[in-house]
Order: sequence, then structure tokens, then C-alpha cells
Amino acid sequence: MKFVKLKFVLIALVIIVALVMTSGVYTLKSESGEKAVVTQFGKYLTTVEEAGLHWHIPIIQKVEIVKCDVVRSLEIGYRYAGTENSSNPSFVSVDNESLMITGDENLVHTEIAVQYRISSAKDFLFNSEDSVNSLKIAAEASVRRVVANHRLDDVLTDQKDMIQAEIREDLQNIVNEYRLGIDITKVSLQAVYAPPEVQEAFDDVIRAREDMNRYINEAREKANEIIPAAEAAAQEMINKANAYKEKRISEARGDVENFRQVLANYQLGPQVTRTRMYLETMQEILPKAKIYIMNDKGETVRFLPLDGQTLTGTSQ
Repeated sequence: MKFVKLKFVLIALVIIVALVMTSGVYTLKSESGEKAVVTQFGKYLTTVEEAGLHWHIPIIQKVEIVKCDVVRSLEIGYRYAGTENSSNPSFVSVDNESLMITGDENLVHTEIAVQYRISSAKDFLFNSEDSVNSLKIAAEASVRRVVANHRLDDVLTDQKDMIQAEIREDLQNIVNEYRLGIDITKVSLQAVYAPPEVQEAFDDVIRAREDMNRYINEAREKANEIIPAAEAAAQEMINKANAYKEKRISEARGDVENFRQVLANYQLGPQVTRTRMYLETMQEILPKAKIYIMNDKGETVRFLPLDGQTLTGTSQ
């Protein structure tokens, strides 16, 4: 009888040991980048990164699985308040987080979303009592610091991309300094607006800035139309001037060469050359002239219709 009882006790012990040992089995999934942080009696032991089945000593060791590849989001200045329908999520503002002062001493509400991933499971779990809350405090401080370095117009209008980049860089530096094991992937300005008391005035400023940008764009479009046409006209005038210059230079060189030839002939026989030039000139002039013969008294004696005829001689 005692043997039977001992047998049942042993079987029960084996079952209990088997259940305890089985409870030490855990699985890591690769698609979400799961990592297991193993502690022994509360002290960090190791980090398991390889996906698949693993085992730890129950009771003595404890495992905490962290999804490192999952992008998480942190809201500063507002909170997600549910969804009225599939396309219209609802948000509520948190004024004590969003209200801050700009570099030119204006109040503004700034709501941002911080997206991050866990880069070190060990640092995320052990270097801060609450890493997410520490990140939230650091993000709020970073936003306030960056906004305080910019004018209100920059925050409200055309400097948002630069401000987002500055916040991300500043926040990442803080996270690295405190070794929170977090990688900031993106910082987005969700909404930037003035306090209700001055909202109308700020809306006027924004509209004026938009009008200014529109006028600038229209002026640039007009300039893009006029300047190329003016440049083409100027180039055409330059080309014509260059062509005229080359023509005049060629003509001048021809005249110089012709004069040199005439000069050479003239130097061979000055009297003969002068007579020939005189006769050639008269031959060009007389066919176009109307000839009149007059007596000593200045009266016309007879009209000779020599138009179109060749003059063959002259009389004294």
C-alpha cells in the first residue's frame, strides 16, 4: 500500500516538474523583431534576439519580450479620443501640453506626434523606470525649446519642415544622453494654432502670407515668360550687329584693296590715269544728263534730245 502511494507521489512530482519545465518555453517572432530580455532573480542576464523557440528556467529566471521593430506613436498636446466613424477619428486638445511661447514672445498651441522604435530592449527596460513617460517629458521639453527659438510666423507657416527636423534631432540627442534605448523615426507637427482670443488676427496674417506667396509665384511665372523672350530678342540684335560688322569690315577691306590697285596704276602713269578716270566718270554721268547748248548771251540755241544715246564726243 505504501508502495502504491509512493508511486502516485512520484508520478505527481514528475507531472509537476514537467509542467514547470514546460512553462519555461517561449517563442520569439521575427516579423515584429521580438527580443527577449532574461533576468535572474531580478538581475539582467542576457538578451535573446534569435527568432524561434527558447527556454528559460522557471521561477528562477524571468523573460520579458519586447517588440523592437514595431513603430510606436506618442502624442504631445492632444489625445486620441476614439473614432466616430471609419474616416473621422476624434481628438481632444491638452492645453497644458500644447500651449507654449515663441521666440518673439507670442503664445501658440503646438500639437505633435512622435514616432519611435525600440533600439535596445535592455536599455528600454532597465535605464528608466518608465521609458515611455521619460520620452514624453523629453519630447515636450524639446518642442518647447525649439519653438522658443523661432518666430511665430515660422511656426505657423513656411518653416514647419525645418522645425520638425530640429525637434527630432534635439529629442534624439536627449534620448541618447539618457540611454533610453529608443530611436526617433519621425516627428510631425499635427496642428499649430493661436489661442482663441487672437485666432482671427492670426488667420488674417496667414491669409496675407498666402496672398504674398501667390503674388510672388505669379510674378515669377510672368518673369519666366518675359525674360526668355527678351534674351532671345537681345541675342538676335547681337547676331545682326555682328553680321553687319563683318559685312562692313569685308567691304572696307575690299575698298582698301581696290584703292591699292588704283594707286599702283596711278603711280605708273599719273596723267594717263587722271584722264582715264575723268573719262570714265563723265561716261557714267552724261547718259543721265539733259544737254543744252547756249550762246554767249545765255540763250538756249538748240535742245539736243540725247536721252538714251551714247555721247561720242565734245565740242569747244
